[in-house]
Amino acid sequence: MIRRTCSSLLALVAWTALAGPAHAQADRPISLVVGYSAGGSADFVARVVGAELARRLGRQVIVENVAGASGMLAVQKVLNAPADGSLIYLGGTDTVLVPMVNAKVRLDWERDLLPLGRMTTVPMVFAVPKASPHGTLAELLAALRKSGKDSFNYATPGIGTMQHLYGALINKQARISMLHIPYRGGAQIANDLVGQQVDSAMLVLSTAMPFLKDGRIKALSVSDLARVPQLPDVKRIGEEEGFAGMALPLWQGLFVKAGTPAATVAAYEKALLEAMAQPELRAKLQDAGFNVTPVNGAALRAFIKPQAALVREIVSSAGITAE
Repeated sequence: MIRRTCSSLLALVAWTALAGPAHAQADRPISLVVGYSAGGSADFVARVVGAELARRLGRQVIVENVAGASGMLAVQKVLNAPADGSLIYLGGTDTVLVPMVNAKVRLDWERDLLPLGRMTTVPMVFAVPKASPHGTLAELLAALRKSGKDSFNYATPGIGTMQHLYGALINKQARISMLHIPYRGGAQIANDLVGQQVDSAMLVLSTAMPFLKDGRIKALSVSDLARVPQLPDVKRIGEEEGFAGMALPLWQGLFVKAGTPAATVAAYEKALLEAMAQPELRAKLQDAGFNVTPVNGAALRAFIKPQAALVREIVSSAGITAE
């Protein structure tokens, strides 16, 4: 009887020793690491989605802003941490683009990260001033080919941005030579476009919409996978001659470090998809200018691979580098 009681106590002690760390891990807050400052678009998405994840996982989710190096300091923080699910990385277009234009960045998203799922896409808009004689991208391209001039320019938030790549893609596929005008950030671009200080600009949809609504600028093309509901008459780039099937949207998704246990990945992925199905969350994101386009981890991986190939092709052909 004593021997049996001792054996039971030893078994209980052993189980507690094994279960204790796992239980402690499950109670720890999760850090949702964002590569940009508080108050920006990435931070907004992180806070909206993070609150819903917390409800579904039964754990606190804390948004941690690790700004710098075009978002790469954030991903390095995640990669330097244990692969235990305690850190989730909010990644996106820069996760793929920045290592291609900056040789100092050592990141291979496919090797280093496990995708949990995509949350949003954000179209870029190729826009011209109201006074421009061109009403469609096809009209503009025809005029540029006829004139043979390379003085027509397009403004972007900077070298090596996706907006820069959008212009470079149009140059490459249409065989024209629009001049790139890089700004230091995008705050002033729309106002300069209205004032005709620049011939055209690549704007994110949320920035462009107020100016489009009041007729101060015109949209010639959008970069997304489908036509934008707010601009139903504007062709997406993949509909234009010479651009069949192409798309170049900005996007956002969640990742964990490669090697994270499969059960943790599955739980996070399930919670993310459930969160993205909530009408209130979707409305918040849509009102802020995001297209809510959730997919699971496998579908996100399948989405990124051809996007990465297209980005690499544009970067290589245009010789784009940024540090």
